[in-house]
Amino acid sequence: MTSDDLRQAAHGDADALTRLSLALKGKGNDLVELAEAAAALEPAETARLILGLRPRRARVLLTLLDDTPSLRVLQALDPSVSDVLLDRDQQARIAKIVAKLPVEEAADFLAESPRDLVEVTLEALGQPIDLVRALDHRNETAGALMRRRLVAAPLDWTIAQVIDKIREQSDRIDRLYAVYAIDSERRLHGYLKIRDLLLLAPETQVGDVMHRDTIMVSAGMDRAEVARIADRAQLPVLPVVDSELRLLGRVTTDELRAIDRAEAEEDMKLMSGLAPDSSAADGPLRIVPRRLPWLAAGLIGSGTAAFVVGSYEDALAKAAILASLIPIVMSMAGNAGIQASTVTVQAQASGGFWIGDLGGRILREIGGALLNGLIVGILVALAIVGIGEFIPIERPFDLGLTAGLTLVAVTTQAATIGALIPVLLERLGFDPAVATGVFITTSNDVMGVLIFFLIATAVYL
Repeated sequence: MTSDDLRQAAHGDADALTRLSLALKGKGNDLVELAEAAAALEPAETARLILGLRPRRARVLLTLLDDTPSLRVLQALDPSVSDVLLDRDQQARIAKIVAKLPVEEAADFLAESPRDLVEVTLEALGQPIDLVRALDHRNETAGALMRRRLVAAPLDWTIAQVIDKIREQSDRIDRLYAVYAIDSERRLHGYLKIRDLLLLAPETQVGDVMHRDTIMVSAGMDRAEVARIADRAQLPVLPVVDSELRLLGRVTTDELRAIDRAEAEEDMKLMSGLAPDSSAADGPLRIVPRRLPWLAAGLIGSGTAAFVVGSYEDALAKAAILASLIPIVMSMAGNAGIQASTVTVQAQASGGFWIGDLGGRILREIGGALLNGLIVGILVALAIVGIGEFIPIERPFDLGLTAGLTLVAVTTQAATIGALIPVLLERLGFDPAVATGVFITTSNDVMGVLIFFLIATAVYL
């Protein structure tokens, strides 16, 4: 690959960019020259190229990039990828670069960085109080999402002064939704819409015409609650204040969309028995302690179900065909329970659940489960009777009736338990998303098998 190719790639030529990508994956190229070309690309493009390299070669390229390009590329990469690329020496180098940044920029960078890099950086910098506080604001709270760049105007300013200030700060603020009215101590009193600035007379004072119905959030408010407030109020931006109502920053729809994505990913991991910070880059030594406890809990449930099956050994000896129905029963119970619990957990997370509706919700789940169980039970019963016409099955009608009644019963009990367990866990102070999965799996395995053998004993044996 020639130097001309490198220069063309650095200036965005698509074909040259492809050649640069191929060159980076090769073994005979000058990495220093390639790094110079990669540094001239947009950070997202360089990050995309890095993702196509083997880890060892990607680390070398990242090492050769200058300080600023290195940080920008790391910001464009997922933290789990950065965690793989950054060895101890690279972490120390990045820590020195971060030390030169303003506090807010350093906090923004570290908030999206792997935990190991954050710890190394803070340790190298001597745990600076201002940076630690800024990072604390970025931990699951409105402070984690807010941006300090906004337009605020004193109450005694005129509309003309506000417009002049907007012009001065136009290169620092990409989107302007509102101008906030503050007093001499930066306490928030109200806001002005952009429309107000266009229609009001230039000499009008801010304090005389501001909107006082300000919906604000505190810096320590949980980010999920911030998202719910913005959704209910249908607002594109929310001001963030401290305990004394002093204006700190603002949270926009971009950050709120990030909340939704982060919360969904976190809940998905928690309901699967994974730690929230689990990633595809985790090595065996990190995977084992994060996953084994939940696997062990599931093993206890499965072992209990196996004990129940074993206690009906005589029944299975008399009618071995019953064993063929156990997977169907356990699958139906598991699916019905997970469906009901997922809907309940989602309602709890979004604020759509209230305890006064618990009775009605349970009745709705029972009604839906009864209908689902009845439909599936009839289909399975008919299938068993039909198969009995071609394959010798002892008393196919009774076996079909056993399967049908069992599916109605286990689907109903599983949906009921699935709707109740998240509520009980929340009342006991546990996160429903964390513990619901293992409880549902265990209870449904045990109860499903027990109900099956009780009905089989009464109807078929």
